[in-house]
Amino acid sequence: MITAAGMSLMFFTPIVIKEAQGDGSISRIISSILYGLPLCFLLSAIRKRWLMLTLSGILFLTSFIETMMVVLFRNYIISGNIIAIMTTTMDEGGGFIRSSIHALPYSLPVLAGMFLVVHGARRQRHAYLHLACAAITLTLSAAFILYQLHWRWADNITPRFYITQNVWSRPPYNFFYQASESARQMRLKQRIAESDTMSFHSVRKLYKGRETYVLIIGESLRYSNLSIAGYHRQTTPQLEKESRLMVFDNYYATANLTMYSVPQILTRATATDFELCYKEKSIFKPFQECGFKTFAICCDNLIGYELYLTRGVDRLLSVKSDEEIAGVIDSLASRYEKTFFIVQMKGSHGPYENFRRQDDVFHPNPVSDGASWDDVEAKVNAYDNTVLYTDFCVSSIIRAIDKPESQAAMIMVSDHGDDFRPGTGGHGGNCNPDKAEYHVPLLFWNSVLWGENHAGKLFMAMSHRSIPLNADNIFYSVCDMAEIKIGRQYAREDWSVFSPKLTAHRRLLLVPDGRNHIRLD
Repeated sequence: MITAAGMSLMFFTPIVIKEAQGDGSISRIISSILYGLPLCFLLSAIRKRWLMLTLSGILFLTSFIETMMVVLFRNYIISGNIIAIMTTTMDEGGGFIRSSIHALPYSLPVLAGMFLVVHGARRQRHAYLHLACAAITLTLSAAFILYQLHWRWADNITPRFYITQNVWSRPPYNFFYQASESARQMRLKQRIAESDTMSFHSVRKLYKGRETYVLIIGESLRYSNLSIAGYHRQTTPQLEKESRLMVFDNYYATANLTMYSVPQILTRATATDFELCYKEKSIFKPFQECGFKTFAICCDNLIGYELYLTRGVDRLLSVKSDEEIAGVIDSLASRYEKTFFIVQMKGSHGPYENFRRQDDVFHPNPVSDGASWDDVEAKVNAYDNTVLYTDFCVSSIIRAIDKPESQAAMIMVSDHGDDFRPGTGGHGGNCNPDKAEYHVPLLFWNSVLWGENHAGKLFMAMSHRSIPLNADNIFYSVCDMAEIKIGRQYAREDWSVFSPKLTAHRRLLLVPDGRNHIRLD
């Protein structure tokens, strides 16, 4: 029984911690233990010691990961986290580990449980007793599920839904269920090949002159931390000098995890039809069909390795720092008459170290002063320094395309925001996120020549600055910004911020499981 006790300690540590952080539901703790006990007893009944220890070691690792996720994000691991781990860069992975060290003490019960398992395996006996206990707890679990289905829920939910949400989505089974979900999502990407033959049937009026259009995707940029949006600190001094810059104050991200938010910015995919990002090309395709040279520029982030989003662009470029982007754009826009750029910045990605010495304004912070990342005020200081750096880089891009002879315009959004509150992991781990994770900036800038030629569009955009918007609007707005009309089966004129027909629509957020969504308003 020592082995079973050790496994129970491993399996149920993340469950107890999660409930202790929330409303402390005793019923959820009891039901989770009931669902997990059959596995504890079945593993304890394995007579081959090496096999039992191997399986226990695997489950130890999953329990450790679940515990860390609960401490950092108040939630068990989900498929999006697993895919993010598989596709993250060394820098991002190292930064996450450094910022997670404070959570390690919470995993000590898991380590103690593994110690009991190893100790109990040395004198393993009573296999039949363990099997009998497994049978009893399995019967009790089945009876409890039947009670929940037929009496509590009155048959209003299916057994599959209940078991998925209340059994497979809790430790010790959750990690393996989410791994299967991540494999399912990876298979969806096989549909990418279908997009190679599609066309948006894009057309536009001939314009004889130089044109440059830019779509910038910021990283973890909160609307509430921009001084141009009313923040008490001056974090956007350069952008505030831009007289032709427009700020939309009611824009929401459609996901709080980069791997789901960026595809919804670059394609026509939505929270209710995310698979569309695999079936269709992204925003560069309409520009390419209209004769533009198309470029994607990244700083070692998503569009640099999720190549389906930029598959087919004329050139994909990677830079070492955000401040290099403006120079690349300036060079290419000078070389070609008509250019379109997709830019994804490193921005304010955690840990908040992405800023220059001259942007190190707010102190104390963990980067330059050695303050603790657990100190929320110090963390915010570091974050605001990254916003200053983003302000400099975006202003540099504007200067690069602001040429008297060029018709140019830029739209900038952020993939998601970030949550500074103690006990949270920033973003992407919560299926019911705080507003700080999805209320992000939408900025529009235009050259003098663009404004003169599109006075009507400029007026409509100004009148829509406070209308509810989200990433669903970006694809159509970027096309409209360049006077590109796509085929009727793809067009949504009522979703462009430049259109007089723009209407507010229901804003949804795709949660980090990649399948479900919640309504934000």
